[in-house]
Amino acid sequence: MKDSGFTLVEVMAALVIFSVAIVGLSHVGTQSVSHSQRLADKTFAGVVADNQLIRARMQRPQVGTKSGEEAAGGQTYRWRILTAETPQAGLLELQVQVSQSEDVLITRRAWLSQGGNATTVQQ
Repeated sequence: MKDSGFTLVEVMAALVIFSVAIVGLSHVGTQSVSHSQRLADKTFAGVVADNQLIRARMQRPQVGTKSGEEAAGGQTYRWRILTAETPQAGLLELQVQVSQSEDVLITRRAWLSQGGNATTVQQ
């Protein structure tokens, strides 16, 4: 008479394989959530950078560095805008860096002419 069913060794092997698969899948899920949060932070940092470039354009910036904080999406982001002269007369370069906890999330540059026209480059 042949016994039907699984032996204890077969059941234990199946549980080990299942456990390894579950651990791998949970790790992938955790990374996905982490990447989604990072993408949201970069999106809001882009909004903060754009806001600062618009404000600088409206206020006719002076050469130098200016910094501050702005809230977006329930988070606080630190921004720093560096305004520098370029080799071309009448043209200023504005560089905005937005960070959160010492981690620079986004850098944007714009060039502003004395006439008020601006060109923006996203990095």
